[in-house]
Amino acid sequence: MHFVGSRAAMRMKLPLNNPESPSKGSFISRLVRTRKRLKQLNGWAPKEDHSSHRYDATPKVSIMLITFNHERYVSQALDSILMQERDFSIEINVIDDASTDQTQNIVRQYEEAHPGIINCYFNQSNAGHITTQLNTIRGFQTLRGEYFALLEGDDYWTDEKKLSTQVLFLDANREFVACAHQTMKVFDDASRPPEHFLPFKAFGQNTASMYDLITMAGVFHLSSIVYRNVFELNPPSCLEDEYSCEVTINMLYGVFGNFYCLDQYMSAYRVHDNGVFSGRTYEKHWLFHLHGFRRFSLYLGPKYWVIFSRAVIGFSRYVLSAPAKGQEVTSLSIKTKMIFWAHLLVAMVVYALTFTFNRIYHANFWKRIYQAGVKAFLRSLRYTSSIIYRATPVVVIRTLFLLESKFPKLQLWRRHIKGKAKGND
Repeated sequence: MHFVGSRAAMRMKLPLNNPESPSKGSFISRLVRTRKRLKQLNGWAPKEDHSSHRYDATPKVSIMLITFNHERYVSQALDSILMQERDFSIEINVIDDASTDQTQNIVRQYEEAHPGIINCYFNQSNAGHITTQLNTIRGFQTLRGEYFALLEGDDYWTDEKKLSTQVLFLDANREFVACAHQTMKVFDDASRPPEHFLPFKAFGQNTASMYDLITMAGVFHLSSIVYRNVFELNPPSCLEDEYSCEVTINMLYGVFGNFYCLDQYMSAYRVHDNGVFSGRTYEKHWLFHLHGFRRFSLYLGPKYWVIFSRAVIGFSRYVLSAPAKGQEVTSLSIKTKMIFWAHLLVAMVVYALTFTFNRIYHANFWKRIYQAGVKAFLRSLRYTSSIIYRATPVVVIRTLFLLESKFPKLQLWRRHIKGKAKGND
C-alpha cells in the first residue's frame, strides 16, 4: 500500500496488508476455485465460545464500508456505525475504489479520530464503480471478526442498538448463519416519503431458508444483515463475479444455514442518481439478476438446481408479462425477450430432469431395484431347480441322494436354497 505526502508516515499500520484487486479471470477458473472452497467447508459449524472478543486484538464484528465518491454521505455512514452501543470490539474497514472526490480525506480524518477502529484499504486505481465486485472482494479479505456486516458509503444505520441486538441473537441461535432486519428506502431528493425496502414480513415469516433466498421470497438489503464469518479471510472466487450482488451473497451464505429477520427498522437505503443500481432501467436490472441466477446455480452446484430452475421460470414469466401489465415497463427489446425466453425454456427442461432425479433418489429407487432383482433371482432358482429335478433321470436322482447321505452338508445346502426361494416368492 502506498501513500503520498509527509502525513503518510503518521498513518497507523493496518491489521492486514491491503488486498490487491483481483484480475478479471475466466468464469471457468472462478467456478473451479469456488467449488473447491465450498468443498473445504463441507460440514462447517459456528463457534460455540463467544467470550474471547472483549476489546481484544481480534474484533468480534468487522464492518466493511464500501465507498466510491461518497463525500456527501460517508460521514453519516461512519457516524451511524460509531454510535453503536456495544460491549464487544469492532473494526471498520473502509474499502474505497479510488474515489476522485473528498471521500478518502474525510475517511482519513475519522481514522485519526478513532485509531485502532477504522482501517483504510484504498485502491490505487479504480477497479470498477459499476461492477463493484472487484472492489468488494478485497473487503471480504480483510474481515477478521467472528461476525461481519456490510454497508455502502451512501447508506446508513438508524438504530444505535442494531449491532448488539443482532450479535446477541446469533450468539444464542447457532442454527442461523445471518440475522437481518427491516430497511427503509429513503429518497435523496425528498421527492417521495420513505417507504419499505422489499419488506420480507409481507411473506408472513421471519425465517428465510435457501429456497426463500434463491427464489427471492426473502430479500434483505445489504445494510440490514450481520453474517457469521464463514469464509474468514479466504472468500470464494464467485464473489468476484460481475453478477454478484447482495441477493447472490445471501444465496452463498444460505448454504450454511437459514437467515432470521427481526421485525425492526434499523437501516436506511438511500436512492440517488449516482447509485450503482439506482440509475439502472428495469430491463437492465432484470437482466443482471437473470445472469446472476445462471452463474450462481453453477457455483453452488447441482444440489440447488431444482430451486434455481424454478426461480428462473417464475422470474422469466414475470418479466415477459411485465409489458402487458404496464406498471414497470411498457415494452422489452427483442434481445431481452429472446434471452428470457431461452432461459425459461432451458430452466423448464432442467427443472423436469432434476426434479425427477431427486424424486427417484430420495425414494430409494436403487434400493428397490436391488430388492426386486434379488427376489427375481431367487424365484428363478426355484423354478429352474424344479424343471431340472423333473427332467433328471432316476439314476442321477439316486446318485444325488447317495451323495447327500454321505455328505449331510449337501442336503442342508439344497434345503436352504429351496427354502430361500419359497420365502422370497
